[in-house]
Amino acid sequence: MDFRGIEPAQRAYLPMTTITTQAHPRVGLLGNPSDLYGGRVLGFTFEDFSAHVFLDTAQGLEFHGAHDPLRCAVGAPLATALEPKSGSGGAELLAAALKRLVRAQPQLERETRGLSMRFETDIPRQVGLSGSSGIIVAALRALASYFGLSLEPEVLARIAQEAETGELGLVAGPQDRVLQAHRGLLAMDFSTPEPSVLRLDPEILPPVLVAWDPEPGRASGDAHSGVLERWRNGDAVVQEVMGELPELVVQGVAALQAGDGSRLMTLVDRNFELRSSVFEIAPKDQELIALGRNVGAAAKLCGSGGAVLFVHTDSAVLGRLAQAASQAGWGALFPQVHGGGSGQ
Repeated sequence: MDFRGIEPAQRAYLPMTTITTQAHPRVGLLGNPSDLYGGRVLGFTFEDFSAHVFLDTAQGLEFHGAHDPLRCAVGAPLATALEPKSGSGGAELLAAALKRLVRAQPQLERETRGLSMRFETDIPRQVGLSGSSGIIVAALRALASYFGLSLEPEVLARIAQEAETGELGLVAGPQDRVLQAHRGLLAMDFSTPEPSVLRLDPEILPPVLVAWDPEPGRASGDAHSGVLERWRNGDAVVQEVMGELPELVVQGVAALQAGDGSRLMTLVDRNFELRSSVFEIAPKDQELIALGRNVGAAAKLCGSGGAVLFVHTDSAVLGRLAQAASQAGWGALFPQVHGGGSGQ
């Protein structure tokens, strides 16, 4: 993208209003992390936090994160000019989104418009709520608006994952981007190259509570890499776990549709037991899980660690649990689950 040779009069068509888009955190309710292994996941996005991306026109390419901005050289080919790994503080996420969008939409190489992107997010960092993915998804929504593209949710999710895995070299399954692209309560099947998505009414959920550690943990890819290597080496225990986790989703959907909250609680607890049999569970996560189980709530990690989902048929029990978690220094809220739709 280069303004050289373009007269000011020719730039008049450039939009001057800031484009603002957003994405929201997600919770894995059942099945995760089997999505990385061709499994199934039941999960939801919720509205209480958000990642916003702001896009403006500029003379070049600028990506603003928490630290120094990343300014990239312009000029064709754009897909190879960008070096997202050189950024930091989130700027690399924005650059990776643009770079992968250009790979997916080669006609963008002919674009002559510069742009500047920045983000703001209040999604708790590195606690397994997909904050980084949210920035990338919101960035792709902003870029699509800027370039006049229509990205269906399945395409948006695919490009977002390619930005993380292909451009940034992260280890990540597809559930986060699929949930954030579609939004709502979804049952997802990743056993085929194109995931299938079943949308469910959030009203069928029993009372749920999310609690998290205010202190950032470790990147999710760090948690996944060792188990993934065991899987690739044919580890029988890992393969058995990744074979059972998808079945929990099938049973969980049936439990939700039947209004059987007690059955769902049993499945949630089983999900955590399966995960803990192959993944190391941090002491603080174990403490939070125990806090919930001590009052009779089902509990599992929302993602890779740092945040926990509690389920109970009695919202009063979760109310007391939320108070206890807050007094112990955890963040806690009753998530406002999206009703669905893939808007901005």
